[in-house]
Parts: sequence; structure tokens; C-alpha cells
Amino acid sequence: MPTFKRQDLPKLLAQIAADEIAPAYLLVGERFLCREAAAAIEAALLPDERQRQNQLTIIDGDKEEPGKTLARLRTYSLFTGRQVTKVVDSRLLYSKTVAKTLWEKAQEARGSENRRETERHLKAMLGLAGLAPVAWHRDHLAEISASQWQKLFGFAKPADTAWAGEFLSTDDDRPPAAAKGDAGEELMSALEAGLPPGKVLLLLAETADKRKKLYKYLEKKAVIVDLGIDSGSSAPARKEQAALLKNLIHETLAGFNKKIRPDALELLLERVGFHPVAVVMEAEKLALYLDEQETIGRREVAELVGRTREEAIFELSEAFTGGRLEKSISILERLQQGGMHPLAILGGLRNHVRKLLLARAVQDQAGRPCDSSLAYPAFQKNYLPQVKKAWEEQADQTTPAEAFTWPGSFPTHPYALYQLFLQAGRLSSRQLQELLRALLVAEHRLKGSGLPEDAVLSALLFAARQPATGAEPRPDQT
Repeated sequence: MPTFKRQDLPKLLAQIAADEIAPAYLLVGERFLCREAAAAIEAALLPDERQRQNQLTIIDGDKEEPGKTLARLRTYSLFTGRQVTKVVDSRLLYSKTVAKTLWEKAQEARGSENRRETERHLKAMLGLAGLAPVAWHRDHLAEISASQWQKLFGFAKPADTAWAGEFLSTDDDRPPAAAKGDAGEELMSALEAGLPPGKVLLLLAETADKRKKLYKYLEKKAVIVDLGIDSGSSAPARKEQAALLKNLIHETLAGFNKKIRPDALELLLERVGFHPVAVVMEAEKLALYLDEQETIGRREVAELVGRTREEAIFELSEAFTGGRLEKSISILERLQQGGMHPLAILGGLRNHVRKLLLARAVQDQAGRPCDSSLAYPAFQKNYLPQVKKAWEEQADQTTPAEAFTWPGSFPTHPYALYQLFLQAGRLSSRQLQELLRALLVAEHRLKGSGLPEDAVLSALLFAARQPATGAEPRPDQT
């Protein structure tokens, strides 16, 4: 059967309406798009809304026991009508070849301050190795050798892995659900023998190993909807991302009989970034707020769509590391008013200072500090390739090359990386280490001292007051 893309969904829905039903549908790709497409397919398969909840079974793939799912599919129903079993975040098509993708998705979620998604991707990666979350701490996986990491997860060990421990529980010893036999083979056998009349399987997965026999079988005997989007920073990837987001915005606003001006659309994309679910929510917010106004302009977007938390954390980090007390307090108040927990703020600052330390280490190793005299075009064309090459050539006979791979925690967009390097170039490694120590002290006080949160955060900002010149910190700050 052909593989469908998002733009082909109307054709697929028309086939379902014409009673051309496949025994199974695999939706693979960006999570929000998978759920959106699944909702449309469910509505087509189960058109009676009143009966839909009785005809639809939803299973969490993170907790799924494939044997029980298969038994449900093979069992004849006592109810009349179609019965749909939907597995969300299915792991049936995972293998070690997707472990690197899961790690990268965890990094992206961490950068977006999405703790739940970061934890979910990390647990899925550990699950591929048959490990529970507690194993990260118990077996000190952040400290294992590059060869051990490669053997365990099937991809080269990243330069920075310590951050993952923040998202994995120290007491969650539940191993991934084990299937008796090969769950993929058993599902293929069931589909080949034929499911009971009216039974349909709907699988949702963010990633899949296309080399697996199950995937190849579904390509021939079922329907696959490919909803993958290149999340990279190349020109073709950014063009694809922008086209998707613009389409989502126009579709969302059309449902409210609204339109958006081109300059307002560009500002909305700039503010939200490549986050499909966020862009839909912001478009809905604009449409609802403007009530009878039909066209959304740049002014409305500027007023109603705030900067992302990631941008605000970067802005706070810049003021914090630069010792600009008044600006730091102003941004901190804005974040707290937005409902951001103090520990989340400290976590964002800590992660950012760690990136600055790593960026400073790259500069120091290459002997090429980055300062404001370096223009962005020169940074992108000459400076970045040179320091990257110097960093990756550090490995010697006693140090694995994987230890000096380009840090995955760095921003993927060259301009964002330029801003990070400029910020790191204004501070010495010792200053950054002192800031990191101050953050850890503040976190310890928040968790156990009983002091008011505002007092702890204020003390932290005062401790950071120092000139951002790259000079060593003053004696009263060490």
C-alpha cells in the first residue's frame, strides 16, 4: 500500500469513508502531527461521536504489554460495530538504531524546558537496552567509557551526558514491559491470519526503524502515514518547518474565520519557533482574544504572544552572567509572574552556564576567544569551522574520539551559537565556575534551608554582580 504524507490525509480519509479499511494504520513522525492525524482517522473510522468512547481503546505505549494488546485484537467483540485499538507512543518499531534519535529528542525537549518529554525520551532510550531509570544512577552510566556506551545504546557517546541524571528517578526500578516472544512477529502473524471483523489497529510512533520486518510488512499490508519533519537547521529543513507551521496557523485561524497578515505571521513564527503544538495554541489564543476582528496584525502578535521561556532564560542568563542586577531582577519577576517555579529557573540558568563553560572550553582549546569584534558572517564562515576542527582533533591515543564530538547541547542554528560564544567570550572559565557554584548553593538552599524563595534568588543575583570583561572575579566574590 502507498505511504501517505500529511497533505495526502484528505485522500486517506475519503478511502475510509468509502469503506476501504486497512487492518492497521501506522502514524510515524512528529508527535503533535501524529495525534492530530489520528484524531481525524478515528473520526472517519468511528463517525458516531456518541458511541466512539465505547468503540475506541487507548493504550499508552510506554506501559504497553504487547501480548495483551494482541489478545485484545484477536478477541471477538460482544459489541456491534467497528472496534479500534490505538497505541500511543508505540515501541514496537524501536530498535537500537533509533536510540540516537531518542537522545536527540530528549536534548530538544530539555532545551524547550519540557521536563516531561525529556524524561519520556530518556526512559525510552534506556528501555531499548532493557534498563530501568534507576540504572542511570546505580550503574553510573554518565561515566561509562565510550566503547561501553556504544555497545549499550548503539551510538557514539555524546560529549555531555551528565544532565540526563536530572530527569531520571533514583528510585524508579521498573524495567520496560517485556513481551513473550517477538511481539512484531506475532503481530504480523495475527494480521496475516486476519483480525476479527471490525477490528482495526492504530499505531502512533515518533520514530521507527524502517529496516525491521514489521515496518516492511506494514508497508505492504497496512497503511503508513509519514509525518516526519526534519528538525535540523539546514536551509531545506527550515523551509519545510516554516511551510508546516504556516499551514497549521492558517488551518487553525480558518476554523475561527480569521486571517493573519504576512508580517504578523513571520513574527509569530519567530516568537514560537518550531513547536507545532505551541504554534496552534498561540493561533487559537489570538483568534479567541480578538473576537470580532477578522485580521490579525503584527501589533496583536507582539502584545499577546510572549517570548518563549527558553528565550527568557537566555535573556536572564545574559543579565545574570554580566552582573546586571537591575535587569536580572526585572526578568526574574517576569518569569515568576508567568508561573515558572524557582527551581525550574535555577535549572535553566544552570544548564545555560554549563553550555557557556563548554563554549569557553572550546574557545580556550583553540586559542581563539570570541568577542564582539567578530562579525556573524565571519563567525559562520571561518571561525566556527576552525574551532570545531580544533575541538574534534583533540583526541589522542589514550582518549577516544567520541569524547570530543561537537557538543549536542549547543544550539543547532549558527546565529544562536554565535550569541552563545559571544556571551562565553566575555567571561573566564573561573568566573563561570564561580557562577555555577553560586547556582548550586542557591538550589541547595531552596530545597533544604527553609529560607524564603525570594530571599534565596535575590542573594544569588547579588552574588553574581561582577564586570563581564573576562577578568578574574573580585576577592569579595570568591
